[in-house]
Amino acid sequence: MVQNAGADAEIPREPEIPKEILSSMLLKMFEFAPIAMSISTSDGNASRYLLVNKAYLDLTGNKWEDISGVQLTDAAAIQTPDFIRRHQTLEEVGAYVGEEVNIRHVDGTILPTLITCQRTIVDGINYDLEIIVDISSRVKEQYRQISQLLDLASTDPMSGLPNRRAFEGQLAQYMAQPGGSLILAYVDFNGFKQLNDTRGHAAGDEAIRIISGRMKSYRRQSDFVARIGGDEFALILRPENAMSDATLITRFERIFQPFMLGEAEITLGASVGLTSLQPGDTAETLLHRADQLMYAAKRARTRDGVFVCSDRSSARASG
Repeated sequence: MVQNAGADAEIPREPEIPKEILSSMLLKMFEFAPIAMSISTSDGNASRYLLVNKAYLDLTGNKWEDISGVQLTDAAAIQTPDFIRRHQTLEEVGAYVGEEVNIRHVDGTILPTLITCQRTIVDGINYDLEIIVDISSRVKEQYRQISQLLDLASTDPMSGLPNRRAFEGQLAQYMAQPGGSLILAYVDFNGFKQLNDTRGHAAGDEAIRIISGRMKSYRRQSDFVARIGGDEFALILRPENAMSDATLITRFERIFQPFMLGEAEITLGASVGLTSLQPGDTAETLLHRADQLMYAAKRARTRDGVFVCSDRSSARASG
């Protein structure tokens, strides 16, 4: 028969751990913890290291003999207004949790970390225990994701070229440079609507991809090439690396060589408006002038091929 011991029965207890054994266990936990930890005396800017674990030395690249007794601000911590604020928090509250802190590795690398700190006062002396979590991989992944989102936001998905948003940003950046100058080429396909009407939009999309791939292949390191909509493209050329109109025509001839779609050979030409940045220009006036020159080239077109209309010369053609 099972008897009810009653409410007054004593609950069995494990024997207490002697303080010296507990202290030894906690010290070993501190030494071998995989997370960086440090203990310092705390007196504002005069804080000095008393003890750090191996994970801390691995994180910062320090050797204990190099930081023993050294002020925190002279070792890994980077003194900022936040550094002062954290010490004020310790004085007023006695702890802080999960503060974002950059610390400096001995090789100069800045490491983003999260630090939790607890202050203990013994015989009037402040002791701060810091637990430091390296979040550099997390931050790196966040930057990668942000960069990926920015790339997606600034890239035309069909052509893989920068889109209009990226083009406008790049143009504004170039124009904002003191004494900046540039040459803008505005490109529109010839015969693209007919290709869409006769062979369908899938054929038109494939043509965009083929021509875009060629533009990537023939661009120079100093060129910025973007698809700004439909069958319209823009190139920003730096004047110091700019080409003559004749050289540009040759370049576009290569880009607009006939290509195969299935068993059909497709020929697309191009109308190009070419203009230089003028004093007093804004992005709007520069784009408008390039657009008008492109339409002038389109009106001057008498056959297939590449037509360039420039504010440096009259319309020139090839093909």
